[in-house]
Amino acid sequence: MAHILLAWELGANLGHATRLRSIALALKARGHRVSFVLRDVVGTRGLLGPELGPTLQTPLRLDAAPRAAWSLADVLLTCGYDTLQSLSGLASAWQQLIELTGCDLVLADHAPTALLAARLAGRPALHVGHGFSIPPRQSPLPVFRDWAAVSPSHAAESDALVLAHVNGVLVAQGRAPLPKLCDLFYPEQTWLLTWPELDHCAGAGRAAAEYRGPDCEFQPGVAPHWPAALGPRVFAYLRASHPDHAEVLRALHVRGLPTVCFFPDRVQSKAAAFESPHIRFSEQPLDLQQVLADCALVVCHAGQATVAQALLAGVPCLLLPTQSEQFLLARQTERAGAGINVASRAQPVDYGALLAELSTPNGPHTLAARAIAHRHRGFDAAGLMAQIAAAAEALAHHE
Repeated sequence: MAHILLAWELGANLGHATRLRSIALALKARGHRVSFVLRDVVGTRGLLGPELGPTLQTPLRLDAAPRAAWSLADVLLTCGYDTLQSLSGLASAWQQLIELTGCDLVLADHAPTALLAARLAGRPALHVGHGFSIPPRQSPLPVFRDWAAVSPSHAAESDALVLAHVNGVLVAQGRAPLPKLCDLFYPEQTWLLTWPELDHCAGAGRAAAEYRGPDCEFQPGVAPHWPAALGPRVFAYLRASHPDHAEVLRALHVRGLPTVCFFPDRVQSKAAAFESPHIRFSEQPLDLQQVLADCALVVCHAGQATVAQALLAGVPCLLLPTQSEQFLLARQTERAGAGINVASRAQPVDYGALLAELSTPNGPHTLAARAIAHRHRGFDAAGLMAQIAAAAEALAHHE
């Protein structure tokens, strides 16, 4: 039996924790023990029960100031990689967590400092993630914020600064420096969990064999109770952080589209008092396998798992990104013809028109989504988690 440390450091919401939950279940089914180190130990309590394994808090830079990011190196600079002293403290804390748990392997999901600490501690590591958290093997790391002007030298300068601090930490403990910053993201094994159609980096610098497919295994949820209204059925997953959430709900109401809406923070939103006979709200996750079997359109914020599940069901998406990572996936989905990226549209957005366009029976967006579903027919998300668990087992036992 091996002990696997499952690490999540950067990013928001529950996508990373959901992925780690699926991997943890697959590992435990093989007889292994797991521990979690999570960025959010509060929001994940309902998802990761204590029976899965102990949970510890991710080391974080508390005084980090947000700033615009053009590359993943810029993201790291906002999260503690801006000085050698800061990164040394974070890496040391991660290293102590590795030693404290006595783990045989670090399995990292958007956790670059956990990967760095694994090198320091001499532990093998397996890196999982999608196209945003796993950059291509390029130097400097590619610019993803290509819609905003920046100096031509910016990416190289950010890369060099982060790499200098990473190598400063490594060399201080007698470890070999990294030739390139991208090497940090490629430990003993790296699993890129996406398809080319959903790659945040649009395939730049990737080989076809690198794509393992998205982690989109269906999670437990409550059964949908559809309103009695006629018309194409819509599933909406909304959060109060998107400024147009109330406008989207009003458009769904005006068009009379029967909708089930997962809205976990509705009570804190502008739509707290909104009611419609055409919309059923839920504060609990819904059973998406049931929902998508009877649904013509998905409205969401462009999280990869939800989008991939929709496309595998041949359902197009209206995408409301709230940050760069979501914007890039929404843009890829729109380029594939299987959705509309609201953030690329002129303001104010005519949501009624977009809903009509996307929910047209056998319309172009639906046909594009069905084409993607056909292209990836037979994809086994649960099997993918089992493959990751087997790879982790082999790495842990190799040591």
